[in-house]
Amino acid sequence: MFLMSGTDLAIGLAAFLLLWYLAGLYLGRRRGGALVRQVRDSLQTFGGQATIRWIGRSAFRIEVESPASPLKKLGVSLVLEPRETFLLWLVWRCFGRRDWLMVGVSVQGTVKAICDVYHPRRRGALDAAHEVRSLGWTAEPLPGRPELLHAAPGKEGRALAQAVLAVLRGMDVWQVRIRHKEPQLVVSLPVPTSETRVPLPIFTLLPQLVDCVLAGRRRTEAGEGTDG
Repeated sequence: MFLMSGTDLAIGLAAFLLLWYLAGLYLGRRRGGALVRQVRDSLQTFGGQATIRWIGRSAFRIEVESPASPLKKLGVSLVLEPRETFLLWLVWRCFGRRDWLMVGVSVQGTVKAICDVYHPRRRGALDAAHEVRSLGWTAEPLPGRPELLHAAPGKEGRALAQAVLAVLRGMDVWQVRIRHKEPQLVVSLPVPTSETRVPLPIFTLLPQLVDCVLAGRRRTEAGEGTDG
């Protein structure tokens, strides 16, 4: 019976990790390039001037200045899975983490209320929970989406949280953050490798989300239609 020595095991492990690194590096670059194009093309419908900036090998940010009203500014960040590092990739997978997309929206106008919605076992949850506690809010399961927690200073914020998630129905959401200061709306969610649509669904729903969040938005549009 052949038994491997400690040296053989160490060499085998080193070879495995090296091959994993090279394959992960290649796949990460290919995935990153595909996502840059996918997000860039998704943003074209909003107009404005877009700039793309890579942050290392595993993250990028796209900022859109002067998009179509009522948007004031769009900022999109994406963090890729650490595909080139086996142990770190394995930890991410165990915690249900994937390629992570964050959309920050600055709007022209005032939001109806402020609130937080977050998944307690996904990326960004610790920061969200810390902020909720620091504000003195109480986090409770979101009706209809018990895997998510929502918090707000009053019933208006809780109602807004439910309304926003109704717009995002069926989507895997990690966090929604609504504040009075810019960016007023932040949405965080995973992008599975099977999602190849352009525009991405979150950008298709963005006008509805803005209508839902802005105070007086629907009432103003209804009034303009009546006057016309």
